[in-house]
Amino acid sequence: MKAKNTVTVLALLPVNFLAVAYGWWAAGWTSWAANWNEEPYAPPMAELGTACAVVAVIGVALLLARLWGAAAFQMIPVLALITLMSPS
Repeated sequence: MKAKNTVTVLALLPVNFLAVAYGWWAAGWTSWAANWNEEPYAPPMAELGTACAVVAVIGVALLLARLWGAAAFQMIPVLALITLMSPS
């Protein structure tokens, strides 16, 4: 059973990387634009919420497939995206 979780995690790494990279990119550009226009930074909640939802749906699908280890690993990209949502 552990091999199944490992293979699933490795297969989902590109999807997780793209979701977190998209959120990081959106937050970076928003921060840059706010700094350029000398406005307060407001995180791009729509983009970060979409990326977080994609990763969370994958986690729910893994739970339904009873891949508990892979589903637990899905919390790492979700937490990374949630930290990008903080305004500070």
